Amino acid sequence: MKLLIAYAGKTGGSAAMCGLLAELLPNHTVTVCDLSKTAPVIEDHDYIVFGGAVRFAKLYRPARRYLAAHEQEIAARPHTLFLTCGFADQFENYADMIFSARLRETAEHVVYFGGELDPGKARGFDRLLLRAARGRILESEDKDAALPGLLPEHVRVLADDLRGR
Repeated sequence: MKLLIAYAGKTGGSAAMCGLLAELLPNHTVTVCDLSKTAPVIEDHDYIVFGGAVRFAKLYRPARRYLAAHEQEIAARPHTLFLTCGFADQFENYADMIFSARLRETAEHVVYFGGELDPGKARGFDRLLLRAARGRILESEDKDAALPGLLPEHVRVLADDLRGR
């Protein structure tokens, strides 16, 4: 199977999870495409894994632009949608806001790959926002509050499903 993994993100979480997914599919022809650098041709692939980082409740701009131009092509092929974001409790809301109902309904999976709030990977205003978000979690009165992290186990579950094709 010719598989396209197309993503965009700013601090490396989406890239790491997409790279892991590709590594877990050695028997497929996998193209991993950073949409910040290039725009792949959907028709060249049998299956699409599409998504990326959420920033300010929106898909990171390069992925958002690609999706606007190619949503019908993605929906017409077997596909999985994913998001990386630092707020797991908002995943379903983000998925509903970011992906159209048609795209979600035709997707085989809509997956959360986790997310990080690491100011060391950001610059400028983003760094300030991440520090503030981390501070709110760390200073929370909720004793069970923990910093978010990437979820490679979610990638492995998806890879297990895709390997069976």
